[in-house]
Amino acid sequence: MSRFGEALHGGQVDANEIARVRSVVMFEEPDLQARLVRFFALLVLASAIATFGLYADSVATVIGAMIVAPLMLPIMGLAFSISVGDSKAIATSLLVSAAGIATAIAVGYLLSRMMIGVVDVTTINQVMIRTAPRLVDLLAALATGLAGAFAIGRKDVSDTLPGVAIAISLVPPLANVGILLGAGEPRLAAGSMLLFATNYLAIVLTGSFVFGVMGYPAAAAEGASRRAKGVAIAVVIVMLCIVVVPLGLTSVKLIERTIVERRTSDATKTWLQGTGYRIISVNVDQGRVAVMVSGSGSLPERSLLERSLRGRIRSYPVRIEVIPSTYIDAVTQ
Repeated sequence: MSRFGEALHGGQVDANEIARVRSVVMFEEPDLQARLVRFFALLVLASAIATFGLYADSVATVIGAMIVAPLMLPIMGLAFSISVGDSKAIATSLLVSAAGIATAIAVGYLLSRMMIGVVDVTTINQVMIRTAPRLVDLLAALATGLAGAFAIGRKDVSDTLPGVAIAISLVPPLANVGILLGAGEPRLAAGSMLLFATNYLAIVLTGSFVFGVMGYPAAAAEGASRRAKGVAIAVVIVMLCIVVVPLGLTSVKLIERTIVERRTSDATKTWLQGTGYRIISVNVDQGRVAVMVSGSGSLPERSLLERSLRGRIRSYPVRIEVIPSTYIDAVTQ
């Protein structure tokens, strides 16, 4: 292990340290059944809390669900398994993750069936902001993967893992998928699933990287046969490719969308200067830029905006929704 890796870990990585980390993040015997019962019990509760928090449009309740949710463990278990090239542990972590994902979606869906006709989910802010990943979500997930692996890899900071779980949105977007499926909004549900997938892949990627820098792969390979080392390296390369390719594609799309939204916003602000209108929102949706403005009075000529946007955004038609504003002065004396 390099000096940097040893300093990052806070000590030498050996067989005992690998066993300690495995006991934290892996679902293995002898306490496999107890760990699974605890995992799914907490996950069902967290999913229910997240679902009701989303319906209530309550940020505090959604954060509470993040604290309870145990989904970070199998994800970090996958990152650790990839870093040490353990194919059996990779399969186990993937299986537990998949079962957890299905459980969270199912809870959101079942609870949403109770709310049909009572609440229009498309009017709930906490639901709608989780229907598409943004660049900031990707960056937060990358940082969370770094923090999660660091917290698990060092015994002296392992108690910060709940704080790491709060930093990333895992169970809420899955509950959101169930809610939107139950409400008959599969397109929006797909956006929430993409948000979760982006977070999941980013955590796995950066978590594997930190475990690798700390020296876990080298320590795991000590004493192993040449064939076992080769298999471990091959598994790491394949899994990293599986993670990097979709994450890279998602990142490119997120960056492009962010650039289009920023350029459209800047052009629209310039277009509205000196008028009684202001921008409410700018969003890229289904290959089109939707701009919402509010105010009163006359709008500038459309050609001025078109000229400003021409060449700055490619193949993105822009639609502007104008909401008239009415001002009422209240006499207080």
